[in-house]
Amino acid sequence: MPGSSPMPHSPDGPHRLRAIGFGAGDYAFNLYWQTVSLYLLFFYTDRLGLTPDRAGLIMVAGAFADGLADLAIGFAADRWRLRYRRIVAWGSAPLAILFMALFIQPDLSGDHMFALVLTVHLAFRILYALVNLPYAAWSTRVSDHATDRTLMSGSRMTFGALGAVTVAFVMPARGEGYGGMALLLALVATGVLAAVVWRVPEQVPDDEPQTVARSIRRDLRALSHNRPFLTLGAATLCVTIAGAIIGHSVIYYFTYILSAPVGGKQALAVMGVIGAVAVPLWTAIAMVIGARASWLIAAVLGMLALAGLALWPAVPGVILSIIVLAMVQAAMSGFHLAAWALLPTTVDHGESIAGFRVEATAFSLFMLVQKIGLGLAALLLGLAYAHWGYEGGTPDAAGRAAIYWLMIAGPLATIAVGAAIMGLSPRLVQASTNMSDTPSA
Repeated sequence: MPGSSPMPHSPDGPHRLRAIGFGAGDYAFNLYWQTVSLYLLFFYTDRLGLTPDRAGLIMVAGAFADGLADLAIGFAADRWRLRYRRIVAWGSAPLAILFMALFIQPDLSGDHMFALVLTVHLAFRILYALVNLPYAAWSTRVSDHATDRTLMSGSRMTFGALGAVTVAFVMPARGEGYGGMALLLALVATGVLAAVVWRVPEQVPDDEPQTVARSIRRDLRALSHNRPFLTLGAATLCVTIAGAIIGHSVIYYFTYILSAPVGGKQALAVMGVIGAVAVPLWTAIAMVIGARASWLIAAVLGMLALAGLALWPAVPGVILSIIVLAMVQAAMSGFHLAAWALLPTTVDHGESIAGFRVEATAFSLFMLVQKIGLGLAALLLGLAYAHWGYEGGTPDAAGRAAIYWLMIAGPLATIAVGAAIMGLSPRLVQASTNMSDTPSA
């Protein structure tokens, strides 16, 4: 194990450089996460030749596997002392190898191609969860100092946004050369994680006696009676689907609707920057009016932007499309901030009604909901593209219409449903908004 041995759990003062440096791990994870979220579906359909419905099925299967692995780690974290730093250290190299394998173009076709791609995708998503969630949990053991944790939140968010911008700039626009770029990104990510493991210690908490016998069934029963947690999860599922539809659609939209593949790269880069810049603004808004109200404001912003695109008298140009997508991304940042600010409050509420606290399991289930939303978005797009005859390559008029209207109508509808759910959710006293909005989580 590189670096020094785990430190004793004691408030030994602030370690600002350590807290900021820990956030670099989110840069590494976002090199993986953003590449998979933004480019992999396009790679499957337009480079490997998979039909859109099969490609979508692979993505949703991976999302479920990812979320269930998160849940398993959450259950374990509530019951055993896991050495998170050690898991990250041993898992980073295999994760890099599986990431590179995602972009191999084997000389196969039909069912054999589908089976191989599905197997590699599932393996990557499961290992990603088993390494990424311990990294996120490790953040609680970097330092006890409040200043450090504030710096760490901002650092993780900033490095995560830098990862998104890096992927948008370096990935080829039309799918050529994805394998070579995946190799480069994997090497960078592995190096960054190795540096974090080497330089950042893990303060292992002292063992505490278990005063209440724990069981998975008992925890799940408590969460099933926590109405604020359930409504937050449902609303988050809606906006996650909305964001994923837009993320997957950008490359198709700029390539086949606007005939400007490079514009798609520019749009993704701008969206990454706007997403990072908007978070502090949403934090300030949520601190004044509450996270629930800020969610509703974000919904209005997102719906107005998408409605404006739908009502535009002609197909909008590259610049206007980038502006609209930037506005929608700003709204997405508002949703993420509000969701992570409200989640601890729902956990507190659940403790008040159940008499015991369900924390790691609640967070894992919340992440599972997000992964399901990401997978469902890819599956819905794949099925819709297949229904309208898109088979990769240059689509016909029906295929282009499907790409255009799905990117607008799908997110518009799901954001509206999410806003309705949030409007009907119980009002609770807001928790601290000092939560990490990490796209990799």
